[in-house]
Amino acid sequence: MMPLLDARPRAVRLRKALSSTAFGTRNVDSRGPGWYLTAVPTALRPLLPLLTILLLSACGGVSTAAKPSPSPSPTPAPSASTDLGSLALAFAGPYAGTWTNTTFGSKGTVMAVIAFDPATQTVTANLTVGGMVFGGPAPPPETFSGKLGQLGSLAFSGHSPTFGDFSVTTTGPTFVMKAQNVPNARVDHFEADGLLTGTTISGTYKVFFKDSTTADGVFSLAKS
Repeated sequence: MMPLLDARPRAVRLRKALSSTAFGTRNVDSRGPGWYLTAVPTALRPLLPLLTILLLSACGGVSTAAKPSPSPSPTPAPSASTDLGSLALAFAGPYAGTWTNTTFGSKGTVMAVIAFDPATQTVTANLTVGGMVFGGPAPPPETFSGKLGQLGSLAFSGHSPTFGDFSVTTTGPTFVMKAQNVPNARVDHFEADGLLTGTTISGTYKVFFKDSTTADGVFSLAKS
């Protein structure tokens, strides 16, 4: 039997033939875009991003930069040992100067003799304060002493007729004095901060009165 002839015009038959070849127009999948997502079971769809990342990693699509190894910290060179006794001897000697109450304008003299005993590592300071100290007459000279500790620290405490129970602590060239119960009818306690340079002693102080007021002052002594 002879095949039936295609009754369509020749141009229509030619377009149909071209569309069926790889060189013709793009074939459109009748299933529509995203069909592969609907083909995946619903329970597994949240895992698609994770699976994609794993596949890319396996194929080299995701690169992970290697963390550089931390450089070892250099070991600090040991500092040269300090002869604390020599430093204490450098501070030793007589000092003279003045104190000034900047709140009330009162003034007085201050003399100190600092000594150091290398055998016992003991520092001694003989202090003489003149003028109206805490609003009263000048107190008699007093002696303060303490042992030199490690790293240049010096700490001692005791009882003074002028300052009451006191403590003095030093770190290097700085020192702090606190007197918590000054035996005075008007004064509650006293604090001072100072600096020793080897040739001078200077600092500030504050007097705390029992009526909750305060007075500030300064002191300065030079090696004589």
